[in-house]
Amino acid sequence: MSSLDQIRVIELSGHVAAAFCGKLMSGFGAEVLHLPAPATLPGFALGADEQAWYHTAKQRLALDPAQDPQAFAALVRGADVLLDGWGLGVLASAGFDAARLRTLNPALVLVQVTPFGQDGPQAAWKASDLTLYGLSGLMQSTGSGAREPLNARPRMAELTAGMNAYCAAIIGLLRRERDGCGASVDLSIREAAMENYEAAIAEFLNVGKVARRNGDEHNMVPWRTYPCADGEAAIIGGPIRHWLRAAPLFEAPELLSEKLQTMGGRMANRAETQELMKPFLQRQTKRDLFHMGQKHRLAWSYLASMPEALAEPQHAARGFFIEQPRADGQPATMPGAPFRGADAAWLNRPAPATATAIPGWEPRNARSGQAGAAPLAGMRVLDFTHDWAGPHAARFFADYGAEVIKIEYAQRLDGMRGGYVGKVNEHPRFWQLHRGKKSVTLDLKRPEHRAVLDELVRGTDLVLENSRAGVMEAKGYGYERLREIKPDVVMVAMSAFGATGPYASYCGYGGTLEAISGLQSLTAYDAQGPAYRVREMDVMNGIMGICAGFTALWQRQRRGGGQWIDLSECETTAWFVGEFFAEVARSGQQPTPVGNRHPDHAPQGCYAGQGQDRWLLLSVRNDAEWQALAGLLGGSAQDARYATAEARRRHHDEIDALVGAWSAARSVEAAAAELQAAGVPAGFVASSADLAADPQLAARGWFQDAAGTRLPGLPFRIDGFTPRIARRGPDLGADNAGFFAAAGVSGAEPDLSPEVLGTAYALY
Repeated sequence: MSSLDQIRVIELSGHVAAAFCGKLMSGFGAEVLHLPAPATLPGFALGADEQAWYHTAKQRLALDPAQDPQAFAALVRGADVLLDGWGLGVLASAGFDAARLRTLNPALVLVQVTPFGQDGPQAAWKASDLTLYGLSGLMQSTGSGAREPLNARPRMAELTAGMNAYCAAIIGLLRRERDGCGASVDLSIREAAMENYEAAIAEFLNVGKVARRNGDEHNMVPWRTYPCADGEAAIIGGPIRHWLRAAPLFEAPELLSEKLQTMGGRMANRAETQELMKPFLQRQTKRDLFHMGQKHRLAWSYLASMPEALAEPQHAARGFFIEQPRADGQPATMPGAPFRGADAAWLNRPAPATATAIPGWEPRNARSGQAGAAPLAGMRVLDFTHDWAGPHAARFFADYGAEVIKIEYAQRLDGMRGGYVGKVNEHPRFWQLHRGKKSVTLDLKRPEHRAVLDELVRGTDLVLENSRAGVMEAKGYGYERLREIKPDVVMVAMSAFGATGPYASYCGYGGTLEAISGLQSLTAYDAQGPAYRVREMDVMNGIMGICAGFTALWQRQRRGGGQWIDLSECETTAWFVGEFFAEVARSGQQPTPVGNRHPDHAPQGCYAGQGQDRWLLLSVRNDAEWQALAGLLGGSAQDARYATAEARRRHHDEIDALVGAWSAARSVEAAAAELQAAGVPAGFVASSADLAADPQLAARGWFQDAAGTRLPGLPFRIDGFTPRIARRGPDLGADNAGFFAAAGVSGAEPDLSPEVLGTAYALY
């Protein structure tokens, strides 16, 4: 039996975000009815492989609410979830605003997914994936610092929003079970995408630092892809405590000098460090380096093309890729389940299947309850995670009302606490990633500390961890031990490569996984240039961990019992480019980079505006939008040779020159507003400083104040809940006294003196 069986979903997908959410829901067993957007909406056109990927296991029904309101109303009465991705006000204009939907079905969970949210001065702005990527701040970090920013080939903004929509839907269902009421969710794709930029925003808000793209030079050294004998290898200098074990491989004694022994020393001497590494790397193949580094317990990998990623032995051993027919009967190879649980069956069914009749859904029982406490009030989460992906997942639960307790070990602190003993509580990244959480420091070699943890587990609903497979078992707190203490506990294990297969013991960070998954290979200015990271994959993997937790928690709510979830972050990273694997499996070829352009929309691009490093973005999706743009550009832009999309694609370089000349004389903010007023999807490449002063975010009250610390906001709103972040990331061990006392253990709190903490930072 699947996790979401008996849940009925209406999916109105005019863009990828709602479709991606619907894919997750249908894959885990919900009955999803996909209603294509009306022809009047300029939605995202999906090819056959993309249709097969995004609409897995759904039913397709051509039903226009404006043309057949009675049939649509009947569906609404019988639905549990309505995913509205048609755009701001489209459903309301057909006679189905939120108030009427709630009247038709008080138990309905309505998730409205729009580019900029339901209110604010820019709510009606048009958008494309390019403009959303730029306006969310992410494009500021992608590409070369010596030229224009680069659009990510994966649909970063849309995919992030789709996963958040899935989480919002499950939260709504859980709250309905508790409070007896439906829910209305306002999800802005842009605000959800800004989750990926949380660290940069938090650092600007609190220390004034403005992040900027730098050609993939990570703060830490080494921490990027480097040329080797047959391509590029991802040489990651972490976990930092293992670097000195691997450094002799480079046959460069200077790498072991006092100057370069610490991460701080290598960061201060970046060029020298990388030059010393170069001769050895150029003699080695990328796969040899991958396994060599992992043998020394470092998170190395290699820059895989999509065909290479498709053929990875780890995927074969885990049966990750599946084959199923497209709607036209052609076979399509694509990823299977995004995560695995003994009771979380994934449905591999072709899609979309066309419904021959409107389903006869029986009306859901009317509810009359009112939203009570925060959506996740009463839930406890134990956070054993570190670095970024896992902490982000745990932070989400705290944002929506759960009690989240971070378990820390003084001798091996979370890297996000920084590298200085005197500043373990002073880093904005940590404040953001761990806001709303409590901190307990434990040494699990001590029996009295294990007693404290046992008591915490007895009241826990969800445990999150992101160590290598087997680490929690070695600590004595694997899933079998946890369920001895709490039989219905849910555990999500977010390891780099999953708990089985030849790479199960391997470790990884975002840079490791972006490279080997094939995802990094897709983002480049052109086929001759380097591939760039779209960092950070950590947040997106973290959100998939949230999806995994909610999937198991919902199943527990309906049928009882806990569950262990095996989530491979390499697999989830590959999931974000699932549609490309079908193309690659058929052709055997690496997809050609498109830079800032689009296969269909023309023109689309990134154009210099007034000021240093200021860039205007625009996308023209149809002839009407082109006519509006041509009217602003004037002159030769109105030539008949640009009248069709095919002709505009052919003359793209000429049009780019016209747009570039127009944008160069304008501020990007004014140019974007002028284009939007004319009906052209436009935006600009926003920095963290731009976001902090953004009028749309200000009008929506997006930023949070955590006891005087300004932090980024939440990915979506849910009615009846006003988020209030009570505290920034906690001081180390801030909650020791209360939890030690609750467990009846006194006088055993850990030593958090600088001398003890210093052992955690010896190699920083």
